[in-house]
Amino acid sequence: MSTRAIIATQTYDRGILATYLHFDGYPEHVLPILVDGYLDPDEAIELIEGGELRSLQPRPAEPEYFATSRQTEVLKDESELDRLAR
Repeated sequence: MSTRAIIATQTYDRGILATYLHFDGYPEHVLPILVDGYLDPDEAIELIEGGELRSLQPRPAEPEYFATSRQTEVLKDESELDRLAR
């Protein structure tokens, strides 16, 4: 069973960039990884622009992306996040 999540950040032009995380998306697991490794806005954007994530582990491990995934989108606001969830 998987615990899915959406990882999102606000872009410099106030849009929202978001992607899907399939495994281990519960806050106790993923939030420390994001805070420790992706707090810099440019690193967060790079992570999200990589595509849909299968899993995310603490650095120095590389994020595991799905081989095929939906293209990363810039959303107008947080109300559009629901449509990214599966």
